[in-house]
Amino acid sequence: MTDNRLSTFCAWQGLVMSSLGIAKAVFGLCVVATLLLGSCTAKPYSEHLHGLYGSRPMVVCADGHSTYQYIKQVATILPLTKYIATLVHPLQQGLPQTSLATAEHYPDCSGVAGIGQNEHQNKDRLVVCVFAILMALLLLALGVEVMMVKREKRRNRELLKKMNLMNEHFYSNVTHQVRSAITLILGLSKELGTSEDLPLEAQRKAQNIEKQGEGLYTLISQLLDVARAKSADINPGWTNSDLMAHLDMVVESYRQYAEGRNVNLQFVGEGKIQTDFVPEYINKVMNNLLFYAFKFTPHYGSITVKMVRKGSSAVITISDTGPGVAPEIVPHIFEPFSRMGGVGPQVGPGIGLAFVKYIVEALGGDITLESELQKGCIVTIKLPIKNECKSTTLGAEMVNTPLLPAETEPLDDDNTPCNDEQRVLVVEDNADLAAFIGSLFANHYAVYYACNGTEAMTKAMELDPDIIITDRLMPDIDGLEVCRQVRQSNVLNHIPIVVVTGKVNEKERLEGIKAGADAYLTKPFNSEELITRVEMLLERHQHLRKKYAEDNNAPAEEDNHRNEAEQQFVDKVTSSAHFLLGKRTLDVNALADSLNMSVRQFHRKLVAVTGNTPGAFILNLKMEKAKWLLDNEFELTIEDISDRCGFEHSSSFYHAFKKAFGLTPAEYRKGGM
Repeated sequence: MTDNRLSTFCAWQGLVMSSLGIAKAVFGLCVVATLLLGSCTAKPYSEHLHGLYGSRPMVVCADGHSTYQYIKQVATILPLTKYIATLVHPLQQGLPQTSLATAEHYPDCSGVAGIGQNEHQNKDRLVVCVFAILMALLLLALGVEVMMVKREKRRNRELLKKMNLMNEHFYSNVTHQVRSAITLILGLSKELGTSEDLPLEAQRKAQNIEKQGEGLYTLISQLLDVARAKSADINPGWTNSDLMAHLDMVVESYRQYAEGRNVNLQFVGEGKIQTDFVPEYINKVMNNLLFYAFKFTPHYGSITVKMVRKGSSAVITISDTGPGVAPEIVPHIFEPFSRMGGVGPQVGPGIGLAFVKYIVEALGGDITLESELQKGCIVTIKLPIKNECKSTTLGAEMVNTPLLPAETEPLDDDNTPCNDEQRVLVVEDNADLAAFIGSLFANHYAVYYACNGTEAMTKAMELDPDIIITDRLMPDIDGLEVCRQVRQSNVLNHIPIVVVTGKVNEKERLEGIKAGADAYLTKPFNSEELITRVEMLLERHQHLRKKYAEDNNAPAEEDNHRNEAEQQFVDKVTSSAHFLLGKRTLDVNALADSLNMSVRQFHRKLVAVTGNTPGAFILNLKMEKAKWLLDNEFELTIEDISDRCGFEHSSSFYHAFKKAFGLTPAEYRKGGM
């Protein structure tokens, strides 16, 4: 596309420069013609006559300018002063009756007044001759410039044609090589997926490889179709037939699939619309649009395809009852690889609706989309009605193979086979990739899934996972925004985050780290590297837990933001606990309420940060306070200290203190410790 635009720019540049050359030539020749004609029609006045008649009144032209002034102006353009003066001087003596000065003023010039009719004829011939010569030169210049412009345009057209052919050959060669590799992948994976000699798990993985290979094959085919559609030298196979009947055939190919999903599929169209179109292009456009309609239309929904004639256009509309597209996404919906924000997983295979737009424009039409959240989408296509091709009847061999959405089983969190000691939240809009990442950890961790950022934040607040693995590009909230929201949450800011993405440049990697990611991996990633990263982050987290469990007041390492946030959480919990203890109202529920957290969230986070349950944390806090009172408040009795530390019975205080320090409170006060 860039090469085509550059060549088009060069063509227009040559055309503009040539036009400027023509304009300059015309202007120059017009100036010369004007001055020469003016000099030929001027009346007697020259330095020669002025020398003859001395101080007598000067003879001036009828327009107020002297002949010499005209000759001088011409001489500034062409070095013809003497030649023009020679031609003009005899004729300047021709018509004294039209001069402002007559023979009465110049009695010595009576000879000049006697010039007859021959001189007038000579002068007229000269004027016509000069004008004809100038017009011939002008026409010659125009002809030369027009020929140059045509040659430049022809040369640029040939250059564009060559570049289009080069692009077409490049895409063809590349796609041929890729298709060969994909064919081998699909063949082997299909063979392995149906082999009874392999265990079920291996067959399932082979089937997944086959599925991804088919998606890659679709993408390569679409890229090649776009290159062909944009090439003016490829004959796409135009035909003249009934577009209404052909569209009905395409819609009917989806009838069985619609009935299986309990979707009400309708085609509305009456009459016959005979026009030129490319059957293959119409199939591709309708297949892609119906693919998206079925993908996002729920069971018992409806999809309606309508076609009408409006003037010289055939208007096709496809409407559905899906969730719709967010308003801010609509202007960008036809851009390559755009994502429909707010509608769940990724849009679908290939380059999205941009492919449809390319094909529609190749047919000379236009496409628009209207949508409202929770009310579905309406896609409108306008195609010109023209009958330039020979009328043909499409035979029974013209059939359509529907493009059906892949049926992906929802990832169920409850099916994780391991215990719930450590939780991994996988955030990925591609269900197959999410399942693959989850399978790497399913044997050792409890794995949970979210298909977008909004769902991820909701599940994170509910689960308080030990680690989050997220994709960067997702509909709605992307991976970087998930990182920012997690770091800003008092409940979740201790959770390590691993970002997995196809964005590989240094700038985007730094953006991910600044957003709060603890690790940043690029696709395709090494499975062992991902497992190692997760295990190291969790091991580091476990080390910090033990440190807090040994001493709740131990300072945290200050080497990154996450440790600092954990220390702030511990300080806040400790401060709130001391305040509630002073009011004799300290318990787990009251402490969680003071932190604006649910008991479950408080329990999960406190265990994740300190390694202690809320009950153990409160008991350790009471014991630390009791020890401080025994060391500093000598006037207080053991019973008073027990009461201030929130124990209802002194026996419970004695038992807890001895278990914590190995001595009774009385023995500790006596200096036994």
